[in-house]
Order: sequence, then structure tokens, then C-alpha cells
Amino acid sequence: MSEAETVALVQELAELALHRVAPLPTGPAPVGTRSAGAWEAAALVITLRTGPALVRSLIELLQDWVRRRDSGSIEVKLGEHELRLTSTGRAEQREAIERFFTSVEQDGDAARPRESGDRG
Repeated sequence: MSEAETVALVQELAELALHRVAPLPTGPAPVGTRSAGAWEAAALVITLRTGPALVRSLIELLQDWVRRRDSGSIEVKLGEHELRLTSTGRAEQREAIERFFTSVEQDGDAARPRESGDRG
């Protein structure tokens, strides 16, 4: 994702009632990425104030974003739960999203907003 695309995504995210959207603290780029600069521009930490309804809205926005670009992927981490959104396999994506939310709901601690000492 280019820096311009990242800025456009951040603008769309601003429409949700998020606590904060910030670049991921820098470090080495993950294995397989093309460059550290591109990784840093595309990695965001999103902090939420509210619970599962906002998380669901966020996932829907991100899924739509990837689908419109028709390439790439977005990785979502909520506590110990991880979800990878891609532009292919809509039925598979819906199933993966539902499994993600089922596991988050089963682990109530991961879905609780963190007010003090939250990182990211």
C-alpha cells in the first residue's frame, strides 16, 4: 500500500468513532516485504474506545477497502485474535470474519476497551 493509499484509508477510518489511528512504531520490516519504508507507511495501530459493534464496523470498512483495491491484504489483531482480510474469496472471507468474531466473543477480555495504559 502506498503512502497516499494509507492516507486515504486513515481518512475513511476517521469517519468511525475510533480512539486513535497511528503508524505502527518502527522496527524491522517483516520477512517478505519489499522495503522497510513501505511497511512503515502501511502499518497502522488503531485503538478503539468502544466494544464489539465498533470492531465489526471497522472490519467491514477494512474488508471493503481491500475489495475496492482488488489486491493486497490487511491483518487485524485484537488481543490474541488475528484475521487476514483479502480481496479474494468472499464466502471464505465471511466465514473467516465470523470465526474471528466468535473467538473474540468467547474471549471477553480481548473485546474490552482499554482506557488506561493502552498501547498503540
